[in-house]
Amino acid sequence: MFIYGQTTIKQLTTKEKIDDFNYLYQELKASYPYFGINKRVFNTDWIANKKQYLSQLKKTKNDIAFFKVLNGILNDLNNGHTDAYPTIIYNYFHKAYVYGASKDSIYRISLQELEKTDSIRSAYWKKINRDLFFPERKEKNTPLVEQAIKTKHQNVTTSFDNTTSTALVHIRSFSYDYVEQDADTLQHFFKKAHLYKNLIIDIQGNDGGSTEYWMENIVPFLIKDSIQYPLIYAFKNSKRLRKFKPNYFKNTILYEQINLPNMPKELKNGSYLFRNEQISIHSTTQKKYEGTIYLLVDNKVFSSSEALAYFCKATGFAIVAGEKTSGDGVGTDPLLITLPNSGIVIRFTGEMGLNPDGSANDETKTVPDVLIKASTKKERRHKLLKYILQKK
Repeated sequence: MFIYGQTTIKQLTTKEKIDDFNYLYQELKASYPYFGINKRVFNTDWIANKKQYLSQLKKTKNDIAFFKVLNGILNDLNNGHTDAYPTIIYNYFHKAYVYGASKDSIYRISLQELEKTDSIRSAYWKKINRDLFFPERKEKNTPLVEQAIKTKHQNVTTSFDNTTSTALVHIRSFSYDYVEQDADTLQHFFKKAHLYKNLIIDIQGNDGGSTEYWMENIVPFLIKDSIQYPLIYAFKNSKRLRKFKPNYFKNTILYEQINLPNMPKELKNGSYLFRNEQISIHSTTQKKYEGTIYLLVDNKVFSSSEALAYFCKATGFAIVAGEKTSGDGVGTDPLLITLPNSGIVIRFTGEMGLNPDGSANDETKTVPDVLIKASTKKERRHKLLKYILQKK
């Protein structure tokens, strides 16, 4: 038994732990798309490991041990969008979904799923997470990961290199918090960047946030008309996907209708449906940038920042330079699932985004047009400027 504020929280029974896992297992088995990739890349057969996971959970003596084992089970999926983050940084996610729901009603489903738990149970698991993984911060009121998100820093930094006639902008994060905050700064920068022959958009270290960031704050300032790019998803026909992504099931296509050359083999057995759509971005300036645009990336680029790298490759909008990204940027927001007994909220990827050649974006990532080997962001940026100088 645990006293949290004025509320008494009882330790989970073994049956409650097992029931929570079985619920999670069945939901992932029905909806999660990356089991095949996990076997190929990490040699982990998550589905086949069920007995092993159940054995581990049965041995846990308390909620702390349960949460630790559960995190290990999720980590076995080796996917950066599959974790218990909606629980341990509950307020961050709640704020994001409230904001999302104010712009698009589809986010109400995620908000409702998140609110199946409550602030008390969330705070309970947040404390356990902190004590487990950040014991040096036991005296603090927030876990390290939430503290990092709240740390104030300059999200956008700009500079101009006259030697190479290059305008440079580094964007640390595409978090939804910055979509409106950075709009004026970026508009002013891009207006000046039109005077330079080269433009470097440096997103090294950027692990994503919201695709709206670059769709509203970057691309529209550099194109004259509209620009379209393709998005192809593969997904399973599950109840949870139908609930969270109802639009996916409008105008679906079958494997035979798409049949791109490098599609993963698991997509060919009839268990997946496909969606092929065109996304349009419209100019806000009516003035096309006439110089050469470079997108500088590293292996930290993930999620919505990876989506920008994908966009650049798919449309030729920019030359991608740097090193291979972390992928998983072709798709939409992860699905949420609230475990019925513990109240732990887990997110997971609900679709397999495909590259233009049919390969899974999460598996093959984005390979730069210009590969740059370097040990630091600064060195990689310097080498790109040297590359530009040599091309003059």
